[in-house]
Amino acid sequence: MGKIRKAVCTAGAALLSACMLGSCGLADLLPAPADRDAVSRPETAGTLTEILSGLWEQQEETPEQEEMRAVWVSYLDLSPLLKGKSEAEFAASAKELCQNCAAVGLNTLIVQVRPFCDSFYPSRYFPWSKWASGTLGEALRYDPVRILRDEAGRQGLAFHGWLNPMRGCTEEEMPLVPEEYPVRQWYDDPDAREENLMIVDGIVYLNPASPDVRKLIADGAAEIQENYRTDGIHIDDYFYPPGMEESADSASYQAYLSQGGTLDLAAWRRENTFAMVKELSAAVHETDPAARFGVSPRGSLEQNYSDLYIDVEQWIQSGILDYIAPQIYYGFENDAAPFDETARQWDRLARAGGVPLIAGLAAYKVGKTDAYAGGGASEWIESEDLLARQILFARDLPAYGGLILFRYGSLFDPPEETAEAAMRAQSIWAPLLLEEPSQP
Repeated sequence: MGKIRKAVCTAGAALLSACMLGSCGLADLLPAPADRDAVSRPETAGTLTEILSGLWEQQEETPEQEEMRAVWVSYLDLSPLLKGKSEAEFAASAKELCQNCAAVGLNTLIVQVRPFCDSFYPSRYFPWSKWASGTLGEALRYDPVRILRDEAGRQGLAFHGWLNPMRGCTEEEMPLVPEEYPVRQWYDDPDAREENLMIVDGIVYLNPASPDVRKLIADGAAEIQENYRTDGIHIDDYFYPPGMEESADSASYQAYLSQGGTLDLAAWRRENTFAMVKELSAAVHETDPAARFGVSPRGSLEQNYSDLYIDVEQWIQSGILDYIAPQIYYGFENDAAPFDETARQWDRLARAGGVPLIAGLAAYKVGKTDAYAGGGASEWIESEDLLARQILFARDLPAYGGLILFRYGSLFDPPEETAEAAMRAQSIWAPLLLEEPSQP
């Protein structure tokens, strides 16, 4: 496993990287320092203005915590290590995975244990994932989450369970889900399906308007905490699917209106996602008060609010999050959303709510054309030090609490066409993680 493992697991590589940093003056390559209070308010009225209005003058201090230096370990990373593999084979892969991460200075794994209303562990609430066993609903003979959780502890790495609370399997796959699981029972009952599920483009989603659905999601998170005592629970940016037709949840919305509800459809959906995340957070903290609960929304506040129906400002201000980890997957030269401007915007929101900002960084873009970056389309190809500069920039933000790299395979098993670029980039950014960030 890993085309560039040897390059990052030796002290010699780290020493060479440190020399490279010393000679190239990396700090000098950063954009010129700017007044963090100089980001202007949106000048046009509308959704984003409403989200951000009134926040700029609030400057609460964010509690200091150890820097999170994390990597997302997705189901795509786990599946090749599991399908058709014995317990001993997976245990060896888990050890190697943890060693790889520790070797480059990472201290946290964020592991996708429930991607499609399924699970990578024995669960009372969700069927075994096809990405684990090869067939949806078919159990493994061992518990990979237990193995990886224990190995992470031995290697000194924190372990967070990563969930996709709403996204499910396809309708075509639904007959494979064993009948004892709630999602299958709801699907088979027309009334329960209408109340609890949404079908969008042939994919089954859990409907957060339903109290029973929200309880299932919360119970699932509590189950993980009870069984594995993870260091935290993490969700990303899969909420309502963008472009979803009104008909997908029209029955739930009409029931809400018939009971005297007055919110329009978009506002009602935002209230549903807020209720879901609030209950999820409560379940995590009630099971283990020391566990951290965090959300990784899209980097664009407008997309979060209008397309996914999540009011990130409300979540941050409500006190239900222990950190916010936006996916700031842009280069400095991105025409629509430059990294520096976007990061400062999120820093303001985090400071206003008093939560740490964990910067989500796009390691998967190294060596590739960024098709949506406009004039900055080639930045990830031409700038080998781009991730390193982003780390340094983020560390200088007042609310900074850490970073997360997407994803494990992009760091240690990238596609052949970008493997050399990934290795060169890693030789620059990895030494930054092997050292503690400088204090202001």
